[in-house]
Amino acid sequence: MNIYYQLLKKWCDRLLELQITEKAMPELYGGILCPSCGRIHGRCSDAMYPMLYLYRTTGEKRYKDCSMALFAWSDNMYHEEGFFYNDTNSSWRGITVFSAAQMGECLLDFRECLTEKEFQRISARFIRCAEYLMEHIEEIGGNINYPVTCAYTMAVAHAVTKEEKYAVRARELAHNTKGYFTEDGLLYGEGHERRYVSPKGCRPVDIGYNVEESLPALLQYALLEEDEEIRRLAVGAMRTHLEFMLPDGAWDNSFGTRNYKWSYWGSRTSDGCLTGYGMVDDAVFREAVKRNTLLLARCTSQGLLCGGPMFESAGEPACVHHTICHAKAFALLLEKASKEQMKKLNDFREQIFLPSDLRDGIQFFPSVHVLLLGKGAWRATITGYDVEYCKWGHPSGGAVSLLWNKAYGPICTGTMGHYELVEPNNMQLPRKNRASCLTPRIECIRDGKEYRSIYDKTVRLEWEDKGDLLLVTASGRMTASDDSVGEAFVLRYEMSENTFVMEACCNEREACLIIPKVSRKGGGAATEFSPVGGMQAVKVCLPMVKGDPVRCVLSVDQEHGIAIS
Repeated sequence: MNIYYQLLKKWCDRLLELQITEKAMPELYGGILCPSCGRIHGRCSDAMYPMLYLYRTTGEKRYKDCSMALFAWSDNMYHEEGFFYNDTNSSWRGITVFSAAQMGECLLDFRECLTEKEFQRISARFIRCAEYLMEHIEEIGGNINYPVTCAYTMAVAHAVTKEEKYAVRARELAHNTKGYFTEDGLLYGEGHERRYVSPKGCRPVDIGYNVEESLPALLQYALLEEDEEIRRLAVGAMRTHLEFMLPDGAWDNSFGTRNYKWSYWGSRTSDGCLTGYGMVDDAVFREAVKRNTLLLARCTSQGLLCGGPMFESAGEPACVHHTICHAKAFALLLEKASKEQMKKLNDFREQIFLPSDLRDGIQFFPSVHVLLLGKGAWRATITGYDVEYCKWGHPSGGAVSLLWNKAYGPICTGTMGHYELVEPNNMQLPRKNRASCLTPRIECIRDGKEYRSIYDKTVRLEWEDKGDLLLVTASGRMTASDDSVGEAFVLRYEMSENTFVMEACCNEREACLIIPKVSRKGGGAATEFSPVGGMQAVKVCLPMVKGDPVRCVLSVDQEHGIAIS
């Protein structure tokens, strides 16, 4: 079974059905219409590469026609100076690094599929973009994913043109990345100030963007340019980031700076982890690819990749952005991985453990002020992270931003405090459900203001591993969205082989401990939904008496799932 090819073809066949083929409408011709957003996304031409891959593999002309129509539509996003706009209503030019890279990849890998006229037209645009990026990548700015990916784009330009200047620029950008790794091995720079240091000494880190975009691009640069130093750096960082993959193949970005784009399998507009982890001959990396791919398959509905495992049951249509980006990654893996590597990736009989499978104790990442807990079937993430990309963008306050059980899967997931379209072109508005905060928290209303524990960035975490029992205490102050500070709160957690205990104490009057428990069934008036992580949950609200603790015990009930007592 080649699940990678099967999933790629399923996705691309659905994209074909959504492509506008009426040539009388040049502004729309070739674009892919999104059933969720009701529009054409500016990056839809990134599907050129997977379509050309399927054309060469199957010989079916419809894939070639789709690819060339996508290139024609990209005229709407292209500026003659040599850059692409992100969308028809967005002036962001950084997206040029991705648009250019995929054009170069098409030229490198599918020369025989293109007529001379097609090859020359794509080449001219690609070189124009490469020249623009040579001069303007620093001026463009943006998060760390842009200069890192630009290093790969320059390496592709070197491979296409054989001009040494691109190799020099690629090396310069790639080696500059060496200064963006924390002492605990995470890539940072996903923030408005890339080198920002928070009061707790944290850096701007986003797991989703790192594993699905920046680290794969850094590795691809190293492989193209045969840069062994950067290859080792990328592989080492990928190994560290693998601590944040859950046993079901999900990526834990519950606390990341760009949590607002977190999808359970990765991040909304990035390409996927396959072109990173799948290109390294390492058994644990291959296992990560297999599990993530199986998760992507489970999150696929009606031929499109949904933004999380519960979009379909919540009645929310899939946005095509996820499918376009991840189809490109699947095609790149199938094209560039060796036959021996693909044979190993298709062997699902291997019994390999991920770090999260073996976790037994507490692991602390100071650069993001996050604890990873593991005991028996339980896995949890507790965060006091104090780097903020946008207001309410991710939980803090010692919250359990992710709680997972082997028999049940995700139980609690950390989301934005209030769901807002921080990047309106790159996020999905839920149309059938009210977007809600699904992070467990203490909450109260005082003087007309809503105070929450998850808004406290100054929270103090303490922990102890007693062998058969893991203990964590979070001490903080109730905080309003305008940063007003209220009374003190304490959250205590206990994790054992069989139970996870959450105990809350708060000096505010009429405070409540709110636990949104992920719902497998969904539907119904009690169900809340969040596009962040793609989960829906039933909210359990436990009233608190001032100064007295409320204790909540979560255990696995074989008949009814997770029991709360």
